[in-house]
Amino acid sequence: MRRKFELFTGNVLMGTYTLVTLTLPEGWTVQRSRNPPDIYYMGEVAGRRWILEGFAHYLLANQVSGESYDLVVEIRKGKGRTDRHASGGERVVRLGGHIALVTVRSYTRGLFRKERVTEHEIKTYCDVTDRRITIQVTSPSELPEEVLEALQESECH
Repeated sequence: MRRKFELFTGNVLMGTYTLVTLTLPEGWTVQRSRNPPDIYYMGEVAGRRWILEGFAHYLLANQVSGESYDLVVEIRKGKGRTDRHASGGERVVRLGGHIALVTVRSYTRGLFRKERVTEHEIKTYCDVTDRRITIQVTSPSELPEEVLEALQESECH
C-alpha cells in the first residue's frame, strides 16, 4: 500500500499552494524541517494553486527503522534542459506521467565532522504547469529501491 503526501505552503492571506504530491510506501512519512520554504512565484493552473518557483526542505522518515533522509524539493519556471536522454550515471524513469532522470552520486559533506552521503536526484519537466521539478533525497545510507519506485507515482499537476 502507498500513501500520498501533499507538500504545500501558504498563509491566511494568500491561501495554500502546492509544490508536489509525493507517493511513498507504507511505513514512510514526510516531516517538516525547521527551515521554512522559500517561495518566489505562485499561480493557478487548471483551477489548482501551484508554487511555480520555490524551494523547500523536509525530512523523509522510515517509521519502522527510524532512519531519516534529507528531502529537498526545488521548483523552477520554464522548460530548461530539453534533452531527456540518460548519460553516464543517469537512468530514465517516469514521474507524474513525465519522463524523468534519476542521478545517484556519493560525496563527503561537512567541514569538521565529515560524513559520506548518497544523493538521489529526480528531475522532470511538467508541461501542464510549465515547471521544472527537482527532488533530492540525501542520507548516509542508501535509499531503498521501494521508495524510489513509489516516488515515481508522485503527482506534479
